[in-house]
Amino acid sequence: MKSFVMLRKSDGFTLVEMLVSLVIFMVISSFVLNLFTLMKTNATEKSSLNQREREVFINQLKQDVWQSNSQQASDNKLYLTVGNNIVLIEQYQDKVRRRLNGTGHELMLQNVGSFGVNSDGKVVTITISDKQGKQFNYRLRPFISDDER
Repeated sequence: MKSFVMLRKSDGFTLVEMLVSLVIFMVISSFVLNLFTLMKTNATEKSSLNQREREVFINQLKQDVWQSNSQQASDNKLYLTVGNNIVLIEQYQDKVRRRLNGTGHELMLQNVGSFGVNSDGKVVTITISDKQGKQFNYRLRPFISDDER
């Protein structure tokens, strides 16, 4: 009968070493997973309209419409007459910009897929969609409509 001899080798793994390596692997995996989630979220946000930016845009547009003497929509561009000045609101690439008397380039909204305007003298209807296709509709009423002038 052979006697049981325990060999002690230093090139094997112990249970503690295995647990430590498993913990390190789990920590690294969670960081990598969070990084991918963050990258996907940023890509989605870059192609959609920011809610606060949209609210600021509508508030600025309300002010311009209320101060205007007349409102005309043509080719998805909004022409507002404010005193002796003509304010133009139009889509430029993926942005909506404001121009005064044909000059300037004041950005009002970004990440716009399409921008549409209709005006009947009483109501200005704005239709905006982001790059993902989500659509937003707004109806603005002038302080004084064309019929009251």
